[in-house]
Amino acid sequence: MILYAIFNLFIIAPFIEWSIHYGIHRPPPLKYHKNHHLSYFSNKPLYEFWVIPVILFLYYMTWYLASLGFFKYTIVHNIIHYFPNALPSLTRHHLIHHENPKVNFAVSAIFPDKIMGTYSKYFPSEKVVKI
Repeated sequence: MILYAIFNLFIIAPFIEWSIHYGIHRPPPLKYHKNHHLSYFSNKPLYEFWVIPVILFLYYMTWYLASLGFFKYTIVHNIIHYFPNALPSLTRHHLIHHENPKVNFAVSAIFPDKIMGTYSKYFPSEKVVKI
């Protein structure tokens, strides 16, 4: 049971997270999520309160792994925005997404973007020089 939970939390959950985030960016984009992106440019990140009722609902429905997955997402996402030096590679990955919302949809892992073909390691302002 422990291995099943770890697999779900660290392998399956990032793909679900990627799918939801990718879907949020499809037309019409959610207004609240657009505000989250705009808050990045004002250096005033918005806490995502919508996650709390989702976590509680999933827990109430006894979908404990799903609840734990959303909890992991919200912890990582808040660390990225409020304590960026704690997770530098995930922070860079996510902040690239804020500047280019067509890439890097995963938050708590990088590998879903690599597998799904939405990975970018460059900020839009960085020039890639091939030698």
